[in-house]
This record gives sequence, structure tokens and C-alpha cells, in this order.
Amino acid sequence: MADEGNKQRTLHSVDSVRADQQQRLIGRYGGFDWIATFLGFAVAIFFGLVFLGIVGAIVGAVAFQLHAPVPKIGSSVTGTTQNLGIGALAGSLIATFLAYLFGGYAAGRLARFEGVKNGAGVVLWTIVIGIILGILGAVLGNKFDVAKQLHLHIDTATLTTTGLISLAVTLIVMLLAAMLGGSLGERYHRGIDREAGVR
Repeated sequence: MADEGNKQRTLHSVDSVRADQQQRLIGRYGGFDWIATFLGFAVAIFFGLVFLGIVGAIVGAVAFQLHAPVPKIGSSVTGTTQNLGIGALAGSLIATFLAYLFGGYAAGRLARFEGVKNGAGVVLWTIVIGIILGILGAVLGNKFDVAKQLHLHIDTATLTTTGLISLAVTLIVMLLAAMLGGSLGERYHRGIDREAGVR
């Protein structure tokens, strides 16, 4: 009985030491890591371009095989073109999810702690950069108004509504993927810390 009690006290002491070490590490290295999240953002953008390029190539090849006509603004859209558009939308969302999953994983692994928070930071960088580019577009819009130069008549009300819906869906996909990736990236270190006796 005495040996059993000593064993339990030893285990409790070891667990306490590990918990203290874990808290010290989190206090020193935990929290939001701006560098890790920015690098995760760069990874997400890189893979996003790669995956969206693949989706575009696939949709273009299928459209070529089906002899789908290129839709013109203001004209009716055929059923084949609609199906291709739906396929392109689904493929784009999948590409975005995978890109931000990788970006969140990179941020979570670099930050080591609080992977979910740092994964969400990848999306935060996306929003910040998007706002900056939006401001530049508004300032330079009159000079580089492509629609005006091509004499295109676009319904701004419809474009705004569609854009807001697309933006909301895309941000949700990005956030879920980046947070999941951040959690997976943080989990990579748990096994190492467990072997080292930290966790």
C-alpha cells in the first residue's frame, strides 16, 4: 500500500511538473504569431493560385470538348454553360478550402501553440490585404476602369448582391479550413512534446 501511494504521488508530481512546463511555454511562445500567420497566408495564396489554375484548366478543357459557347453579357446562358459554371464554383470552393487548409497548417505548425487562433490569423491577413487592394482599386478605379474601356454595361446592384453572397461563403470556407489546418499544425508538435515529457 505504501509503495502504491508513493507511486501515485510520484505520478502526480510528474504531471504537475509537465503542466508547469506547458504553461511556461505557452506563456512565453503562445498567443497570436504575426509572422507565422503571414507565412501561412503566403502559403494559402500560393496553393490557391495552383489549385484554381487546375480548376480553370479542367473547366476549360471540358467546355472545349462540349463545344460550350462563350456567354456574352446580357445574352441568355445555355444549360451546358450553367452546369459548367456550377462545376467551376464548386471546384473553386474546394480549391479555396484546400489552399487555406495548407495555409492554416503552416501557420499552426510555425506558431506551435494555439493553432486554431493562428489559423484564423491567415484569414485575417487575407482580409487586411484585400482591404488594401480594394482601397488602391477605388483610388485608381477611374484610370483603370476595365468595364468602361471595354464599353461593358454591368448591373451594379446585381453585382453587389452576388458579390456579397460569394464573399460571405468564401470567407466561411476560408475560416473553417484555416482553423482546421491550424489545429492539425499544432497537433504535430504534441507528439514531439509528449515524447520529450512536456505534455
